[in-house]
Amino acid sequence: MATQSIPAEKAVEKAAGYVSAADRVMNAAMIASGVGSAVLGLMVVGAEMNAGLKAFLTWDPGVGPLAGKAGVAVIAFLISWVAMHVAFQKQSPKLMTALWITLGLLVVGVALTFPPIYMGIAAAFAPK
Repeated sequence: MATQSIPAEKAVEKAAGYVSAADRVMNAAMIASGVGSAVLGLMVVGAEMNAGLKAFLTWDPGVGPLAGKAGVAVIAFLISWVAMHVAFQKQSPKLMTALWITLGLLVVGVALTFPPIYMGIAAAFAPK
């Protein structure tokens, strides 16, 4: 029975936690999507807490602050994607680590968009 051996340099890369170029790109995109989601949740809470921020986020009077919230989240996604793509050129987390980071950020982002949560946070920090 013939066995296939792994070249020495590939074995070292595998043992050292090597992450392929495709995984580095995917990790950057995944984590950036989580960042965009978390920023959307923070914008929802911020607009509820601060009238000035709500006015700033009203990019279109017909849509209200929703356009600004989504716009800022997309901008945060794009900036974080580029930044992480550059940062992950030399070293990147493993795929499962990136997945857990992304899921954590998504949970935070989605949770902060539920009215009982963001209204409760806004009421807790509202000036008395």
